[in-house]
Amino acid sequence: MKRVAIRTQDFQLAYRLIKKFKDLKIPHIQLGHNQNVPKNVFCWFGSFEEVQCSNDKRGIACNANNVSNTINKTLNRLFAGPDVKVLNFGVDTGPRPGLAWFADNRFIGCMQLEYVDEVANKISQIIGHISPKYPNKSLVRVGNGPRTISNRIVNSCLNYGFDVELVDENNTSSGSRHDHVSSAKSIGSKSGVSISNRLKVSPTRGEVREIQRISRLLSEGKTTIPSKLAASVAIGNLSLIEAVNLHSQ
Repeated sequence: MKRVAIRTQDFQLAYRLIKKFKDLKIPHIQLGHNQNVPKNVFCWFGSFEEVQCSNDKRGIACNANNVSNTINKTLNRLFAGPDVKVLNFGVDTGPRPGLAWFADNRFIGCMQLEYVDEVANKISQIIGHISPKYPNKSLVRVGNGPRTISNRIVNSCLNYGFDVELVDENNTSSGSRHDHVSSAKSIGSKSGVSISNRLKVSPTRGEVREIQRISRLLSEGKTTIPSKLAASVAIGNLSLIEAVNLHSQ
């Protein structure tokens, strides 16, 4: 992976940049504000004033409040390179889905999301980071895990106009069965069955019971939401917190 640099006098900005690079496991160095940026550094980050005063086109301006968004946008675009023909994504299904993305079959990045319904929107954001013009093709490969969740993700991706494939999740896990990010990388590398029509979202009894069980945990044993509310949560009409609050009224 290409190395980046931090060159700023803003202590808070430097601290947040270092933390973000460590979290993402991105090789980085910290330079003095007057120090020349080595030629083998792909880009460097500093304040808006510091970047404006520099003649180095590798400078990326940011402030302490937008570090995460700036890094994500910049690194997605830089690591993908220009003229990307195909962007493809792997989604490991679950209540907290894993997401990985590739540019022309080169792995670019990955993350774990907190909610099922943010998958398609996050994919759209990443595409926008990498290419202001959409590439020739954006392919989303969704693991065929819990049927209700995977079908919801497939449908939302179809709504965004993405090409979608449903991928067999067998043998995609590496390490912990909870490592959804690694599974997403494997899913993104496997061919699946092309899906062009919306899939039926119909929760199983087991899925409804599991949501009811989690509602008990969420309410610290005070309540268990009824099956109809649990089914509404399963298909995405309500969040679990909303369902618990409705039942408690």
